[in-house]
Amino acid sequence: SVAFVLTLQNQEIMAKGQAAPTETLMVKGLPTDCNDEKCNAIFSQYGSVKQAKVLPVAAGKSAAAAFVIMNSVDEAAWIVENVNGNVPQGLQSPVEVIFATPREQRGDKGGKGGKGDMMKGMKGMMKGMMQSWGPYGGDSWGGKGGKGSKG
Repeated sequence: SVAFVLTLQNQEIMAKGQAAPTETLMVKGLPTDCNDEKCNAIFSQYGSVKQAKVLPVAAGKSAAAAFVIMNSVDEAAWIVENVNGNVPQGLQSPVEVIFATPREQRGDKGGKGGKGDMMKGMKGMMKGMMQSWGPYGGDSWGGKGGKGSKG
């Protein structure tokens, strides 16, 4: 039956470390001038698109990425099976299409503040360490009257 085949495909996908099938797709390899409307139009050729959100293109990147939410898992699965690695109508180069990892399973990568907050924390930690060591190597790092053994 179809459900059995889909279950087998899901197990294969999960075994490869990919996200489980969901309506939400992660699309990579879009042209840098792609916007939400153009992305919606491209994927509407293959099913009903609830929402398409093109992400800002990072500096140094030659392609855009987007989240595309389809109306059903079946439509999304069809796109992963048939459009991934191919050139969708309206584009000149192939795209990579995978099931998006749900937000709650993504861990704390990126998002609001991600890297910036981590860097602030690192700077604060380094500043604290430098102050505790003092300007002349003081504290427990030798210097005059260090805690080393005499003998």
